Amino acid sequence: MSTAADLPMMHLLLRQGRLPAALSLGLLLVALLLLGIEPGLAMFAAGLLLLSVAVGVVQAYYAVRVQLDASLLQLLLREHLQGDAAAERVDAALHTAGLRRRDAQAPVRGWDVRWIGMRRLLVRQYVATLLQFSVLLLAVLWPQT
Repeated sequence: MSTAADLPMMHLLLRQGRLPAALSLGLLLVALLLLGIEPGLAMFAAGLLLLSVAVGVVQAYYAVRVQLDASLLQLLLREHLQGDAAAERVDAALHTAGLRRRDAQAPVRGWDVRWIGMRRLLVRQYVATLLQFSVLLLAVLWPQT
C-alpha cells in the first residue's frame, strides 16, 4: 500500500464522519426533548429513549476519535510527510497530547494497521448512528398506553 497516495484518500474518507456526527446530534436532541416534554411515556418507550441517548454518547466518542484521525492526517499532508516519518510524527503528536505512551524499543506501527483502525472507527460511528436512529424510531412508534 503506497502511503503517499493513501494519506489524502484516507483523510477524505475520514471526513465522511461529519454526516453521522451531525445526524446523531439531531437524534440526541430529539430524544432529550421527548424525554423532557412527553409526560405520558410508557416505561419501555422511556427506556428506549434513554438507550438512544446512551448510543448517541457512544457515537459522539467515535466521532471525536474519527475527527482526531482526520486532523492528524491533515497535519501530515500539510507537513508533506510520508512513510515511517509520517508514522513517527503521528505517534509523537499522540504522545505529546498524552493519548499514547511512547515506547522507545517498540517498532513503529505500519500504515496497514493504522488504516484498519481508522476504518474500524468510522464503521463503528456509522453503526452507532444507525442503532441510535433505530432505537429512537422504535421509542416513537411504541404504543403509549
